Amino acid sequence: MLTSNSSATVRCGTPLFLLRSLLIGALFSAAPAAFAKDIVIAQIAPMTGVQGAAGKAYAAGLRLGFDAVNASGGINGSVVRLVSVDDAYKPEDTVRLAKETIARENPVALAATVGTANADALIKAGVMASTGIPLIGPSSGATSVIGQPGVFVTKASYADEVNQLFITLKSMGLTRVAVLFQDDGYGRDLLASAMLLAPKYKIELIAQSPYDRITGNVEPAVAALLKADAQVIFLAAISAPAASFIKAYKQRGGNAMLIGPSPIDVSYLQKQLSKELLRGYVASTVGPVESRTSLPIIREYLKLKAASPSADYGTRSLEGYVTARVIVTALQRGKATPEGLSGSLKALRGLDLGGMSVDFADLKRGGSSYVDFVTIDRMGAMIR
Repeated sequence: MLTSNSSATVRCGTPLFLLRSLLIGALFSAAPAAFAKDIVIAQIAPMTGVQGAAGKAYAAGLRLGFDAVNASGGINGSVVRLVSVDDAYKPEDTVRLAKETIARENPVALAATVGTANADALIKAGVMASTGIPLIGPSSGATSVIGQPGVFVTKASYADEVNQLFITLKSMGLTRVAVLFQDDGYGRDLLASAMLLAPKYKIELIAQSPYDRITGNVEPAVAALLKADAQVIFLAAISAPAASFIKAYKQRGGNAMLIGPSPIDVSYLQKQLSKELLRGYVASTVGPVESRTSLPIIREYLKLKAASPSADYGTRSLEGYVTARVIVTALQRGKATPEGLSGSLKALRGLDLGGMSVDFADLKRGGSSYVDFVTIDRMGAMIR
């Protein structure tokens, strides 16, 4: 019979004091998993305003990746938790909110900021340099962002997108190109890439027209580019102004081919424009389109989306999902600290995601070189 007497024994002969010691030891050894702290990833990005759809789309993709690993036990028992904070696409708020969120949430990384000016502001303010917290998967593929200390861009650069565009245009015999560009670091980076690469492919840039980043007013640009004898107009724009331009340009009789880079969310355009207005639009993508179900990454992504419906999904969501996969892989290979995560990322080579890969051997380039193009058909669907 088992009693509280210290000399009592269980039938197997193990003294009670030893059994108690074993139980206490087991409890303490289980404590780290039972009380493991969340691993926080902070996203400072627009959830409202002109780029709200992009910020939400990125967040939805990040959440898919993190929820998947959490459902499998997390990272050594710790839950990966996404904290998204709305900066309304204002660079000064991006910096302020990043500092506040770092102080409050103690994240191991910042992820999926939206806007070149916003990422530039974090870099210039020394947020990553002073804290050691990396910025992973910013939306920007600009030269001012890629290669900066503590920044890990998980997609192709804007220069890569323009290069592939000009290769395609040359093969089609289209050489007269006009550029609509957002008058900020993002738009000017795309314009600079176009100007640098145009001679190589015998492309003639016959007109350039800016629009204001804050107001998004494209009316002067529409009037100017309607007068240009362009075969192609490259829209170095973001989603909402791009939609406004496409609508006004086509309604006024414009017939040039309209092509946009990856930051323009095709899902947003499909919601804002009629099938007729959007027909023939060409979009650059930095990840496989959802119709490519032969690719493992697309099958996994679609399965996760189906299990977790959201109105926030957009074409940028796959970029968010890729960033989440990269973060999870780095956490699994190193310590869940800013320093440990940065070290794992720097060592990342040829991460095969099942249809595209990410590699940080050369941090002065984007982590991926994947660039493809899709066209909107008469039914409003994307086709390769």
